[in-house]
Amino acid sequence: MPEVRRILLHPGFHKTGTSSIQHLLWTNRARLAPQVGLVMLRQLKPAVKICAGFSKTRNPLALVDLAGALQPAFAGADTPDLLISCEGLAGHLPGWPGVADYGAAPFSVAYVCGYLAERFPGARMRVALTTRDAEAWLYSAWRHHLSGHRLTLGRDAFAARFVGSADLATAAQDIAAAVDCPVMSLRLEDMQSHPKGPGGALLDLLGLPADITDRILPVGHGNAGPGADLAERFLALNRSALTDAEVAEKKRALAGAAHLGGWVRV
Repeated sequence: MPEVRRILLHPGFHKTGTSSIQHLLWTNRARLAPQVGLVMLRQLKPAVKICAGFSKTRNPLALVDLAGALQPAFAGADTPDLLISCEGLAGHLPGWPGVADYGAAPFSVAYVCGYLAERFPGARMRVALTTRDAEAWLYSAWRHHLSGHRLTLGRDAFAARFVGSADLATAAQDIAAAVDCPVMSLRLEDMQSHPKGPGGALLDLLGLPADITDRILPVGHGNAGPGADLAERFLALNRSALTDAEVAEKKRALAGAAHLGGWVRV
């Protein structure tokens, strides 16, 4: 059985082109195989649940079961390269109830790195973190939370409260100090100019042969958050006297009518 020789872990950050990256990876999974094995949210849901809980409590005991949750995702991994892309490994997006910043991410990411080092001894491991301009990140995070839960802060109030969380460069430095492998940062603003988008920029870090990269298909823009008008409608619903169930149902209907989260077909 072939051995995994290189591991690229991409654990975030949220709202930095991660969905675009993962859409390109999934769309091109057959083209990447057998050189690159992909592990994303669909395989990591139990582990993400643990990391999300830890980001709220910061209780180290919350990570006790993380190794067991990770194990099924890597059963049978046998490609030369392994690419793991899942921002949930950094915990909840700041702004989620009980989550003020990325302070938990160095611990959860370091735990995942430690697990991978033990699971694949001898493999060369690197961490790639994607970042974004602070103002754009805050606006994207605000809109995400408006649709995801009952956030009642307006755009300016949200930005004022979570401006510290938007310093993704410092958060990346904190993760780099916590893990025992090289850490690289890629800015969304730079990745967007790549001929195949953010996903292509991430794949470049693996140095794949041209016969693979030349066949990678770019993906259209998608999974965009609500536009300005829809965001204001979500905010009004969140501030209303309706029950949580009623608000959730109305937001689902609005999101469906706006095709929120859809992707342009390749």
